[in-house]
Amino acid sequence: MNYFLIKKDNGRPVACGQDLESIRGSKPHISIKFFLIFLLLITVQLFNRAKAQTVTLNLKNGSFVRAAEEISKQTKYDFSYNDRIIKKTKPVTLKLTNEPLLSALEMLFAGQPLTYEIKDRMIIITEKSKSDQAPSSQGSQSPVNGHITDETGKPLAGATIKVKGTPYAAISDRFGDFVIPAVYADAILEINHIGYAKLEVAAQRARTVTLKMMVFGLNEVVINTGYQQIDKRKATVASTTLKMDSIIVPGINTIDKLLEGRVPGMIYMQNSGQVGAAPKLRIRGTSTILGNREPLWVVDGIVLTDPVNVDPQQLNDLDFVNLLGNAIAGLNPQDIEQIDVLKDAAATALYGAKAGNGVIVITTKKGKPGKPTISYSNAITFSRRPRYSDKGVNMMNSQERMDVSKEMVERRMQYNNVTQFVGYEGALQDYYNGTIGYDQFKKMSDYYANVNTDWLGLLTHDSFSQSHNLNLSGGTNDIKYYSSIGYLNENGTIKGENGKRYSSMMNITADYKKFMAQITFNGNYSTRDYAPSDLGVMDYAYNTSRTIPAYNPDGSYFYFPKTNGSLYYNYNILKEMDNSGDHTDLIAANIKAYVKYRLFPQLNLEGTFAYGVSNNVREVYHTKDTYYINQLRADQSFRSDLSPVGGELAREETRNNNYTTRFQANYLNEFGRDHKHSITASGGLELNSNRYNGFDITKRGYFREMGGYFDIIPTTYSGYYNQFMSTKAALGYYNRQLTNELAWYGTTGYSWSNRYIINVHIRGEQSNLFGTRSNNKFLPIWAVSGRWNIKDDLLKNASWVNDLAVKGSWGWQGNMLPGQTPYMIIKQNLSTDPYYNSTSANITNFPNPDLKWEKTSSSNIGIDFSLFGSRINGSVSYFYKRTTDAFLNKTVSEINGVQTYVINSGTLENKGIELALSVNVINNVGLNKTNRGFVWRFDPQLGQVLNKLLNSAINNRNNVLIDNVTYNNFLNGSVQLAGKPINTFYSYKFKGLSPVDGSPIFYGTEPDQAAAYQQKYGNMKPEDVFLQVMSESGRREPYIQGGLSNYFGYRNFGLSFNLTYSLGNKIRLMKIASGYATTSVYPQQNLRKEFVMRWRKPGDEAYTNIPGLVASNNVGLSWWQQYPATNYQLGGSVYEMYDNSDIRVVSGDYLKLQSISLRYNLSDRFAHKLGLGSAYVSLSGTNLYTWTNKMLIGQDPTQSGSTPNINLAVMPTYSGSINVSF
Repeated sequence: MNYFLIKKDNGRPVACGQDLESIRGSKPHISIKFFLIFLLLITVQLFNRAKAQTVTLNLKNGSFVRAAEEISKQTKYDFSYNDRIIKKTKPVTLKLTNEPLLSALEMLFAGQPLTYEIKDRMIIITEKSKSDQAPSSQGSQSPVNGHITDETGKPLAGATIKVKGTPYAAISDRFGDFVIPAVYADAILEINHIGYAKLEVAAQRARTVTLKMMVFGLNEVVINTGYQQIDKRKATVASTTLKMDSIIVPGINTIDKLLEGRVPGMIYMQNSGQVGAAPKLRIRGTSTILGNREPLWVVDGIVLTDPVNVDPQQLNDLDFVNLLGNAIAGLNPQDIEQIDVLKDAAATALYGAKAGNGVIVITTKKGKPGKPTISYSNAITFSRRPRYSDKGVNMMNSQERMDVSKEMVERRMQYNNVTQFVGYEGALQDYYNGTIGYDQFKKMSDYYANVNTDWLGLLTHDSFSQSHNLNLSGGTNDIKYYSSIGYLNENGTIKGENGKRYSSMMNITADYKKFMAQITFNGNYSTRDYAPSDLGVMDYAYNTSRTIPAYNPDGSYFYFPKTNGSLYYNYNILKEMDNSGDHTDLIAANIKAYVKYRLFPQLNLEGTFAYGVSNNVREVYHTKDTYYINQLRADQSFRSDLSPVGGELAREETRNNNYTTRFQANYLNEFGRDHKHSITASGGLELNSNRYNGFDITKRGYFREMGGYFDIIPTTYSGYYNQFMSTKAALGYYNRQLTNELAWYGTTGYSWSNRYIINVHIRGEQSNLFGTRSNNKFLPIWAVSGRWNIKDDLLKNASWVNDLAVKGSWGWQGNMLPGQTPYMIIKQNLSTDPYYNSTSANITNFPNPDLKWEKTSSSNIGIDFSLFGSRINGSVSYFYKRTTDAFLNKTVSEINGVQTYVINSGTLENKGIELALSVNVINNVGLNKTNRGFVWRFDPQLGQVLNKLLNSAINNRNNVLIDNVTYNNFLNGSVQLAGKPINTFYSYKFKGLSPVDGSPIFYGTEPDQAAAYQQKYGNMKPEDVFLQVMSESGRREPYIQGGLSNYFGYRNFGLSFNLTYSLGNKIRLMKIASGYATTSVYPQQNLRKEFVMRWRKPGDEAYTNIPGLVASNNVGLSWWQQYPATNYQLGGSVYEMYDNSDIRVVSGDYLKLQSISLRYNLSDRFAHKLGLGSAYVSLSGTNLYTWTNKMLIGQDPTQSGSTPNINLAVMPTYSGSINVSF
């Protein structure tokens, strides 16, 4: 006996007991190219057509089912009935013309032993009871109207409500509502929803029920790999699944930043708090040296590309601040349903070589059956600017800085090229020159001691940002739709910094007989504004003396001269910011068409076509009234002036076009007794193409202030035409890169009774990136994986074990370096060589026919468990990865036309453990959300990743894997050493301060042993000298990261917070003596507060390790900066070495309150009074507090003294948001 549901568009009966789950869980896809507004109009039109309620029918002695199917087809109402009672129906004869639905139903049911009721576009057919056929004193039960929510009170759509012991089932609509026929009013209901614990409840008590969220141990959890959807209980791969609703926090506006502390085995590194700065992500370590280390981003099965083709080595640089954006920068987190992080070879094999760093699969929201629902959300975010009172800023105030000036006077310090004596020094000079008297000098001294110019307040500000999101969703069982538009206006704390994002998305899913189809479109337009990097805004704010004012008493700008050769330039940072800018426009669109055809019950075919296009334009400008242009003008003579007229505009344009075509077949067959044997197989062909076309040009004579035109530059300026106009930047140049791939792939698996599962995954690729050797052009990537569900095998009767399984995998992952070619590419220069009076050419690509894949063998073993009534759920796993043939740079003779050459020679090892837990500590959910008790859920995550280089292929003597290194490679961690982790850095060994002048002294460079060291080091290789004078400081990347997520719920309130932690890395303290800092204190220079404890006189070296001020900028060079020691260049000045010494290295470990959110859900009763379906408000904060090593003196662990400039720390944000649906 089966219960049947007649589907709307095709009218064919589908047995719920057999296929209801596939109806609810399948994701059909097809698409055609529509504009967003057109799609919205079509969707609304389709839904309006579904409201037709008249029937035209001519039927003679037909079956009742046939009549019901025709009425369903015309009116878009579903019929729900049991096959047992339908056998009792009589033949039907009807002739109807535009008959109202209710009238047609009365005629249909006349004389039949059946009755019906209509609820939410569902015609529920039941057998007439005796009380219906004859009068009775007993009343009849009423249908059960139920409502389902999650723990926060949000309605749950798509929940399955099954009457226990019967085949009857229903599905909750968009508002979480459902109806159970009166005949089952006294039955027990089984309620299930993906990601939530199963609930059994009496029908009469199901008027309002709340489901508790689960992360592990549920059959219904589905992992999306982009090629397949896998039941978690059958998954053999290593992955982490996140529901966006559980991790989204107002104030965090990009998907990558929401992953911090959420994924075991993922290392998250954020090195700047600027608007749009992308974090660096590492999944299970670093598997390449020269290649891209970032994971692959996939949306709805389609690989995304970055809008700008950035050199992988630049992206890998831990000091590089990526303000260019990444592949998902334009995606709106509000449009995301689920994120799956794929980690091992079995999970990533189908993506081939580009997936060697892991894959992050994003699943966007789709429509659900039900009435049209409009949802709106708004968030207002406040971002706090840095202040001098912050412990992390740690700069001198005016009084402390004046104390430095007084010491300079007392010690008769002298400096050359002082452009202007400003502040205290200026007043003192005037007093010495007799311009002012002592009383005036004293008055001015007191003023400068307390002026405390707030440079941070002038260059940064507390900012407000806002986001708005509007979406429309709904549909029927035949066609479902989801569309959205979003707007984000994010203001940075640095003045003038801003990011805007306009986003749109449309998903339409249709099901017609054997066809399933989906149209997906998403587009975004974004703008970004920054101050040009040459201004060094944060450097200026930190390092400019606070005794210098920004404005004159009359409100005009205060200038201090900067020297430019023999000329002076009146400088004011505020004026510079007004006359320069860095603006980026990015527009991107992606469309996907997906169709599936069910050829047989066991076999379906599907095809996908996706096309993406983006255009990124960046313009950096400086007007004629900037220091940048003044430097180009030099002495402003005809032969030296490189920008004689107007300013400069540098324009970079990058256009990306990509497409993916895929054909795939899927097979599933269950056979044998009780269908215990199951075979699955999928295979397909895929063609990908990705093209970058870029054009860069720099033009001068630019007048932005006059509408943005270019003026003519007289030919008399020979320097401009001979030195600038012959350069590559001035002439303009193209950047092109084309990557084509043809691949076949397949996966097959066998399962016995869902206890023992084994899968094999394979992909073969051919690409224009590979060498010409046939064995390198087409190399399969494959993996094998398995699972043993122990619970179903050995622990059936263990009531305290809900789920227990062991899974493992082994396979190959690969990587290929972009920009390589088996052919030589020679580019002719456009300019004429002045020496040979002839054109010339350069070798841009040296032939590399032998270059082959980087290959990574990956092993994984893990345990999934759910214990004590699913109160404790989690997984633990161990992985080991070994990369061979890693890409390394080899120095070659310049006679080849290039200086370096990429070879396969490195070996890398990564290993680690991962732990993910979800603990339901207290769970008094109850059945009625208005009476919900206390709930506490605790989700700790931990991941450990250890990596190191194993081989010493190039230089076996000292384990250095590159053969042309400098001391800077050791200092910044870019040197590769066998047996050491990637990004291991070194520091000079601080010995103490000189008792003579307080300058720093280091082991291995002591001045009194200079002769002996010169003789010793002269017979050593440079890298051996570096290892002699430096010691290993540690690794720059952490190796343990995780999070501690908590959720507390009571009644309509919910409180959640996430603590993240990071362990294992070391960082340098911010520079105090070199680079953007200095010990040569010019009048306009500020110092870090550490210099309050500086060396001042002989004997102080016993009490402090802060060096003294430099007595003169005419101090001679150290012995290693003079011949013959210059042959091995072991370092710069002693003050540069001090900033890079071991005494300035501290632990980068931290514990951070990453986010906290308080949410209140309006009760349904109150929401309905307001005309709303549901509503909630929330208050949240991000990056609120960080516990770090006290030696950091408040320095944010995201900031490092290794960077060439001071980066803005990640600042706290506070947000208020509202979400309503109609």
